[in-house]
Amino acid sequence: MKTIALDVHQGCCQLAAYSQQGEMLLELKVPTTADELRRVVRGIPGPKRVVFEEGSLSGLIYDALAPEVDEIISCDATRNALIGRAEDSNDEKDAQRLALLARAGALHAVYVPPEPFRTWRSLVRYEHSMTRAATSLKNRIKGLCRRYGLHYEGKEVYRSTERGQVLKQLPSMAVRWQMNSLYRRLDELRTEQVGAHRILGHLGKTMPVLKRLKTIPGFGALTARTVVAWIVDPSRFTSRKALSSYAGLGLGQSVTGWKPVGRTRASRRGQKELKRVLFIAARVASQCENALARRYQARREAGWEDRKAIRDVARTLLFIARAVWLTGKEYRDENVAIPSPQN
Repeated sequence: MKTIALDVHQGCCQLAAYSQQGEMLLELKVPTTADELRRVVRGIPGPKRVVFEEGSLSGLIYDALAPEVDEIISCDATRNALIGRAEDSNDEKDAQRLALLARAGALHAVYVPPEPFRTWRSLVRYEHSMTRAATSLKNRIKGLCRRYGLHYEGKEVYRSTERGQVLKQLPSMAVRWQMNSLYRRLDELRTEQVGAHRILGHLGKTMPVLKRLKTIPGFGALTARTVVAWIVDPSRFTSRKALSSYAGLGLGQSVTGWKPVGRTRASRRGQKELKRVLFIAARVASQCENALARRYQARREAGWEDRKAIRDVARTLLFIARAVWLTGKEYRDENVAIPSPQN
């Protein structure tokens, strides 16, 4: 099978095509448009595969070339040290090295979701970024109040009805302007958040799994949306272990001389947004009356640390979401396994 490697850039792609025996067949610069890429790839006869590094243009390239080739691989650029750490890196050599890695079977493929999940993932990411920005603004508002000895509990400092009182207590016009600026930015962000929620709600009507996921304890709209955005299709994971590893909830163990070395440790890899919302959902679920809370309590009674017990609940939530997704049924409390406190 021929290998076609693309070093992708906004304007043009550097293309390098190799035969199965490793002989270079073609090397040229191609405009980064769907029509031009299809035209060039079609001109290379026989079975072929296309490889490129994951980036903002991955969706465009995948949609354009997937019907034209026998295999297409979008790979994780952080795993390609042969390219990233090369001292003589340039477009031509990067494409050649990418082809070499592909022929050696050394590429780590990245899943490219189809539409509408690609748009859904982008919107969920944007919603998360707005939530972080809103939290940052709120922290700055409260920080400014604390700087001048003003103490407020809860959310009252953000309310429009209380803002006048807050501004009166600030010592100077400059500080009042700064606080007003923070309030304006917070209001604008809230307006955009409402728009994002409306769009996600509209798109979510085409995804009935969202409603079933919300029946799981700890799962709100944000958690359900994030799980759907990043998992896309639970059947693409060969096992529950592969799914938990993807979500960053797996366990790591070093092995030397065919023997385990050191303690089993929590993974530091995985999809960070998915991992974060699952931990939040686990914390919420563990504080309610349900089987997951009883599972958490059993782990604690068995001597597990709080963080370890919450990780166990988060992993269980992920597996429950997978089961709910694949079976088409809603969550049932009696299906959750409760370990004995001695385990």
